[in-house]
Amino acid sequence: MFDRLAGLKNILWAIGIVLCLVLLFVGFAFSVVTPYHGEADARTPNLNASRPEKSTGDVSSLTFVEPDGELHELRETKDAGEDYIRSAVFLTDSIMIAMRDQSLTGGDVWSSESGSLPIGSAATWNILYSDGSKISPADACMISKPAKLFLCIGSDGLGNAKKEDYIAAYKALIQSIQTASPETRIICCSIAPVAEGYASLDGLTSDIANEGTEWVREICRDTGVYFVDVAQAVRSGLDLNPKYAGANNKTLNTAGIQAVLGYLRTHALEY
Repeated sequence: MFDRLAGLKNILWAIGIVLCLVLLFVGFAFSVVTPYHGEADARTPNLNASRPEKSTGDVSSLTFVEPDGELHELRETKDAGEDYIRSAVFLTDSIMIAMRDQSLTGGDVWSSESGSLPIGSAATWNILYSDGSKISPADACMISKPAKLFLCIGSDGLGNAKKEDYIAAYKALIQSIQTASPETRIICCSIAPVAEGYASLDGLTSDIANEGTEWVREICRDTGVYFVDVAQAVRSGLDLNPKYAGANNKTLNTAGIQAVLGYLRTHALEY
């Protein structure tokens, strides 16, 4: 009788061990065919997660550069090299959109989907961010925190702009970027003239472009950001050099963009 009970106990133990092994094998097989990639990252930026809390204080106190009434124009320096350009972010309108369309900087170039950024609607601009989302320039800076941001804007809509409206819109854009990313150094570029023969359907002329550059200088003095006169690199007399002009005699072609980038490399912001 005792031997029979011992034998039954051994059989039950054997059955239990076999069942455990079968379950272990099933679990192992399931884990092999079901990969785990961790928690998925959002494909578009979560702006609410990183947006700073609103403050009732003076916005100007949040900016990185303190305006001193002087024009901080970038003067000639030694060649800063390709890394200087590659490490910067460019916000551009239609005049220099070839920077983005032909990937000429090696880094980020922001603009609208169409490449047009009329200065009068700067408060509602949406640019194509690196992940394909459409967000404001300030939100893009809040996310990426660029060390240097070149503003190659101000020509779209300039032909029919009033000075006070132009300056107010441009300043508001700068202030929004400074608030979103106080450590970002902003460099405003002068406005390139148009080539002789431009149809001027938008009212833009070389004289108006040169006047707009003076407005940009004033904006830079009032906000404390940097100014660089890139138009010097592509101008011939008062107009755009034809060899740097696109087919419409307004936008810069590849050679024109390369001339501007070369000018920026030799008129670098030194830290």
